[in-house]
Amino acid sequence: MTPWRLIADVGGTNVRFARVFDGLVVAERRAYQGARFESFIHAMRVYAAETGGFRGCASVAIGAAGPVEAGEIHLTNIAWTIREAEIEAEAGAPCTLLNDVEAAAYCALTLSEPDYALLSGPAPDLSRARRLLIANIGTGFGAAALFKVANVWVSCPSEAGHMSLRLPDAAAAGLRSAFPSVEHALSGRGIAHLHAALLGRDDGLGARSICANAAHDPAAAATVRLFAEITGSVLGDLTLAYTAWDGVFLVGSVARGCAAFDPGAMRAAFEAKGPMSARLKRVPIALMLKEDPAFFGLAIAPVRAR
Repeated sequence: MTPWRLIADVGGTNVRFARVFDGLVVAERRAYQGARFESFIHAMRVYAAETGGFRGCASVAIGAAGPVEAGEIHLTNIAWTIREAEIEAEAGAPCTLLNDVEAAAYCALTLSEPDYALLSGPAPDLSRARRLLIANIGTGFGAAALFKVANVWVSCPSEAGHMSLRLPDAAAAGLRSAFPSVEHALSGRGIAHLHAALLGRDDGLGARSICANAAHDPAAAATVRLFAEITGSVLGDLTLAYTAWDGVFLVGSVARGCAAFDPGAMRAAFEAKGPMSARLKRVPIALMLKEDPAFFGLAIAPVRAR
């Protein structure tokens, strides 16, 4: 039997499984509502029963929302704890748990030119890259870095969404207390809160509508511009922290909705780092277009040997 990898992308609502053959051949995809099951193991057993069991499974890679500590992830939106040791005992194969943004980060290594849109800076050269930053802007904000060490790519997760946020100097003083952390601004709810704060009232618009209206609505355009400035500044800080000189890649629904607006404002804030500005001018910023980045990342992420 051809060996295969079991991959799972675990969200707050749904858990998705697939089998991966020969690197990037993703087959037998299934999605289930997490609330159906009392644990991840139970969901995995159902998937295995529907797709032929665990025979031939050579490794398991699981991405989930939350920090990995001592081989465990405790999910916040569903009462599950996923443990590598339990998965290995069930599947009979080595297992690696990754933060969900780490999983998406590995997808950057599978990209070809049609799989991303360059937002600003020089074109990335992934064939020569050694350090990359991937940032997810969606329901929340997350970031992870990839480093090439002795010809092996390894990931470094973060809790960047909980870093303190410094708003642009021109932002109204009254905004500062309302947006204490990065995720308070750089997320779906964050852009809605930015819009309400700038407008002086909540008009009920969500992130998707605000981004769509930016081309003709001055209030929405001002929100997207401030969002772009904050994004650029935070990405610049993270690039410096990780020395991710070879490129920054954005993923996530909010990134897709707003990335095309005001790339100049994002770039200016990204590069406004004093003596390091000249170095940051050489860093590409691109938007991942590939669907299911977490799946493709889990398909190639290194799994530790038992």
